[in-house]
Amino acid sequence: MKNKINKIIIFALVTAGIFIFLNMGVTTQQGVNYKYQSIRMPLYGKLLDFFDRYYNYREITKRITTGANSDEEKMMKIFEWTHNNIRKAPKELPIVDDHVWYTIVRGYGAVDQSQDVFTTLCNFAGIDAFFSNVYAKDRVRKILFSFVRTKKKWHVLDAYRGVYFKDNQGKFADIEDKNRCLVISLGDKPDIDYSPYLENLPTIREIGLNRANIQSPVKRLLYEIKKRMR
Repeated sequence: MKNKINKIIIFALVTAGIFIFLNMGVTTQQGVNYKYQSIRMPLYGKLLDFFDRYYNYREITKRITTGANSDEEKMMKIFEWTHNNIRKAPKELPIVDDHVWYTIVRGYGAVDQSQDVFTTLCNFAGIDAFFSNVYAKDRVRKILFSFVRTKKKWHVLDAYRGVYFKDNQGKFADIEDKNRCLVISLGDKPDIDYSPYLENLPTIREIGLNRANIQSPVKRLLYEIKKRMR
């Protein structure tokens, strides 16, 4: 009888501990027109939102890449989908910066949000990808590019303008082909000269954990641990 009572007490204490832990207050960030605020919420709410987004990323990536037989084909299917479904933000609507999934739901975004959607979905397709600023050699002008790795080579794309690059043999140009790239646009001819940036592309070795690849539970946990150890 005593052992049974002890088990009940332990179970009650563990249950109470879990309840208290899951109701612990945490914050999430949201920006509207580049003005950011912290929003308080219970931990269980943040976890539920995270796993809901994770499931949706997985499902939409599967639908987009159906029929693709290689990483390059998957990359291009996601690239075309992003170009067709994430439109440039209308001037009359606010720029809302919260989670990648909500950009997909809204169907429009700023320059960084298009790259964000593209690289995040690439990661869910099992393809390494991230986005980053690239400066011209004058260190004044800059542009935001997406970088995607297929066949052990890094390719540069501009998901916001629907532009990618091929070499003079018609193959996807990797970052080593920066001096002989052909601009391929999914839409209108881009109103930008890419050459100053293509001449100054970085050498990519390890990308580590970044915004585009921490939308899965394991990598997000590793990211949070590393962040708290700094």
